[in-house]
Amino acid sequence: MSTSVGSRHRSLRNETVDELRRLILSGEVAPGERLSELSISERLGVSRLPVREAFRRLEAEGLLESLPRRGVRVVELDGDELSIVREVRVALELIAVRQTVERNDPEVMDALQQALERGAAAAEAGDHDVLVELNEVFHELLGTGAGSRFLTDTLRAVRNQAHHLVGGKSAAVEPSWDEHAAIIQATLDRDSELACMLMRRHLADRHAHQGGPRPE
Repeated sequence: MSTSVGSRHRSLRNETVDELRRLILSGEVAPGERLSELSISERLGVSRLPVREAFRRLEAEGLLESLPRRGVRVVELDGDELSIVREVRVALELIAVRQTVERNDPEVMDALQQALERGAAAAEAGDHDVLVELNEVFHELLGTGAGSRFLTDTLRAVRNQAHHLVGGKSAAVEPSWDEHAAIIQATLDRDSELACMLMRRHLADRHAHQGGPRPE
């Protein structure tokens, strides 16, 4: 990293968690690799305290596992878990869509409208980076729109686990803005049935392009 996490202005704990999660999901830290508080604190340019917190949070997300008296290691890929993780993810995403439509939170709906407009512009301009960013924004907003911190956190953890089980986000298929846009529009129209149908189809299509029931 050219700039240490410790030099940034966001919450140091959140920055440390986000960066370590990124390293795991990108494959820069390999499955099965052992991590120590000292090595990660030196790598990220932070003290050991936020690293310890990051270890706890990422263990709760299923990306790390504790080794008694030996620190932690990155969870190794297990294709047998993938079908279960996918089923859980579909169920949670559909709950998030239904709840978002039902609650109709003005701030969330406004943010979805902005994402829709920004995505249309990025798709027309061929701006791949923005579309990848909006993929995360899209799912996060639906989690937030449900109004449940538990659902938001659990859904984020399940999405991360799904990415990890297929070799990281770099192994994911290209984001489909057309599919996202259709789901957002149905949500803005408060058509819960259509939004859920489109979300289910979207996730099934992603899984099919990522190798069927085992590798994603």
